Amino acid sequence: AMSTLLPDEGMARVRRKKDFRHMERVDGRMLNILQGLELHANVFSPDEQARIVACVLDLQDQGRRGRLRAERTYSEPRKWMRGKGRATIQFGCCYNYAADRDGNPPGIVRDESVDPLPPLLAAMARRLVLWRVLPPSCVPDSCIVNVYDVDDCIPPHVDHHDFLRPFCTASFLAEAPILFGRDMRVVAPGEFSAAASIPLPVGSVLVLAGNGADVAKHCVPAVPAKRISITFRKMDASKVPFGFRPDPLLQSLAAAVVRPAMTAASAPPNRAAWEQGQGEPAKHATPQQQQQQPAAPLYQAAAAVRAGQTQSQSPGGGVPFSLSTDEFPALGASPASGRRPGRR
Repeated sequence: AMSTLLPDEGMARVRRKKDFRHMERVDGRMLNILQGLELHANVFSPDEQARIVACVLDLQDQGRRGRLRAERTYSEPRKWMRGKGRATIQFGCCYNYAADRDGNPPGIVRDESVDPLPPLLAAMARRLVLWRVLPPSCVPDSCIVNVYDVDDCIPPHVDHHDFLRPFCTASFLAEAPILFGRDMRVVAPGEFSAAASIPLPVGSVLVLAGNGADVAKHCVPAVPAKRISITFRKMDASKVPFGFRPDPLLQSLAAAVVRPAMTAASAPPNRAAWEQGQGEPAKHATPQQQQQQPAAPLYQAAAAVRAGQTQSQSPGGGVPFSLSTDEFPALGASPASGRRPGRR
């Protein structure tokens, strides 16, 4: 299992860049079209990245085999030319990039269901808030996983306002640039001309808000190597799908985060007590204290919630971050009966 980091210890390794700048004329005045962008590097360690990639590839395999619970969770178009063929896995809501055959416009399709966030992805979303990558006002309740093969791309677009700002995208497997510009031009299949380019290192998270989210378009040109991105977003409350059930751990996170944060300086009598109060294993406790303090790793809390237990039953009442999936149920697996559920 992976080590569980205290919030302050984990955040210390993150490198944040917020001073992106590129001026363009917009409606007659000069504007920094990159205002609102933030790049957070080292959010996920190499070991954690490997576990996330393995999880995504397993989900992709289950999607190809039709073993995910909802029909529209997984999509992989036929790759008929360069730039086409990127596979997507949607959790939390079904999003239409364009009007579909049923006449639904672009945006969230409220009467369609997709699979809920798998525990590992919910754990990632939790870290993003606890480590101050995303604000507690935008705790993600949905995400889309993009699996790029060589030469796949995402064309220029502005994310739909069915999703609140800010939102963010995490990068894995291979570094790739993301392009920004008020106006973009298609140079060739999968290739675009844009005003600004930002490299996205593996393990990093790019946050989009302000002009960077709403004035500039963005795209990812054809990638030279296999790549995975996971975009986390919070749905507008008026656009949430009918029958949507929020993840209990994430639903309770906003209320937990806005409570006054406890730091080492304002800790209880000793650090072991502080760690226990934060739901952490007491790494600084004496052997006697360790015997008295049950650990509450995320996988235990997630398993308890999904087994129908209440969060108040989890030891310590707190849920730290862990990316270990060893104790998770198989992600996206069919029910115990072995019968594939029908489309919801």
